[in-house]
Amino acid sequence: MIRLSRIPFAFALLFSAVAVAADSTVFRDDFSDSGSGWIDTQVADHNAKGIALYNNDGGYQMTPVDDATYGIVPAPKQAKGADVQVEAGLFLYTGVGQGTGGVVCRHRDNNNFYAFMVSGGHGYAILNVHGGKAETLASGRFEGVMPNIADLRIGARCEGSALKLLLDGEVVAEADDSTHTSGQVGLIVMGEKMAGTSAVFDDFELRAISR
Repeated sequence: MIRLSRIPFAFALLFSAVAVAADSTVFRDDFSDSGSGWIDTQVADHNAKGIALYNNDGGYQMTPVDDATYGIVPAPKQAKGADVQVEAGLFLYTGVGQGTGGVVCRHRDNNNFYAFMVSGGHGYAILNVHGGKAETLASGRFEGVMPNIADLRIGARCEGSALKLLLDGEVVAEADDSTHTSGQVGLIVMGEKMAGTSAVFDDFELRAISR
């Protein structure tokens, strides 16, 4: 079941990743097989506050069903270390709201992680969520084709204290932070139920970084 928590709605931007020859692939998934291990549920109640499921069209859909909530789904396979690069195709629709989506690294729980996100309003950000409070480490804007929609490949590279956000293979933001030194990677979405926020992910890839 999608796991969601509350956080101020300033939490609204995102990230992407680059690859180097020394990286090794840990897990790839195009979501064509609904048995590949991701949470798969259409249940939505006051505890879940969200939906996460294989959409039977080669994508993985995450949809918030409560206001000002974010949901994180960890990948079914994880790297052994904390130095990773994670990427996924993302089609984000935010209706009239301020929804965001992206990827996370070093996720220990829903109050402690790094998030790399984009918004339907064509903003991006690297966020440090620590003790349930979100701090923007870097942010900016990208060219979007349509209002309230982001259609791109997003990635995060977390190597030591160096954090990089990639969009369509290009590093667009960097930050240096050592708050989180361990944890998992996964997918994240945030939005408002009345705005109809929905994120569909595809072609997920996790790489371990060898130093």
